This record gives sequence, C-alpha cells and structure tokens, in this order.
Amino acid sequence: MDKSDRIFSFLAIIAGLAVIVLSINSNSRDNHLRKTGEKAIASVVRTTVTINNPKSRTYNSFKDKSVWGVYQFKGRNGQIYEVQGKTSGAHLGEKTIIYYDPINPEQDFYLDSDAYGFFLGIGIGLDITVLGAIFFIRSSR
Repeated sequence: MDKSDRIFSFLAIIAGLAVIVLSINSNSRDNHLRKTGEKAIASVVRTTVTINNPKSRTYNSFKDKSVWGVYQFKGRNGQIYEVQGKTSGAHLGEKTIIYYDPINPEQDFYLDSDAYGFFLGIGIGLDITVLGAIFFIRSSR
C-alpha cells in the first residue's frame, strides 16, 4: 500500500475521533439543559419531509426520505413555541418531554425523543475510527 492509503487512513481516524468528541460535547450541553432548563411537554403538530434524490442510483423512499417532527410546547411565560426535532422519525400527535432555556427556547432545547442521537454519533465515530486504524495498520506493513 502506498503513502496516500496511510494518509487517508489517518484522516479517517481523525474524523472518527472528531465525531465522538462532537457527540460528547452535544450530550454535555443536553445534560446541562436537563439539569438547569425549564421542563414542558411538547407535541408533534406537523412534520416536514426531506428527500435526498441521488443521481447515481434509483430513488429509495426508505433510505432517501426523512420525516422531521415540528414540536409545539407552552413556555413558562404562557407563550407557545415551535421547534424542529434533531432526529427524524416523528409522528403527528407524538408527545415528549422538552427541556429548554427560557431566555432562548427556540434555539436552546433538548427533546427526550432525540436521545438516541448521542449513541448514534458515538457508534458512527467508533466505526470510522476503528476502520481507519485497521487500514492504517495494514498500510504500515
């Protein structure tokens, strides 16, 4: 294997570690909101759909379509707010607990239904890091 394989493998390790660090940082922020933020019940009032239509292959509605929930909740001040979930798969009427910063509730929030995003990020980061390490070791021989 040549030098470019080693460089690519090393970059994969760095990218995997970056994904892990970003996931941990995001989880730390979410934990802070759970401890210090206001708590309310949020309901999905509508959904938005994103479609990724790749030109290199046939459209697959299971892989290329994501449904994002728009959650509505009543703040401590009585005002109604709407936020979009950070993970897809929401259904109309679905309820979840939301923790939010009363100073900026539409930007600083955490939905309990988004909790698996942390584990997904860690898993993807570990996969990329391990594969990069395997290829790096193989290219060193």
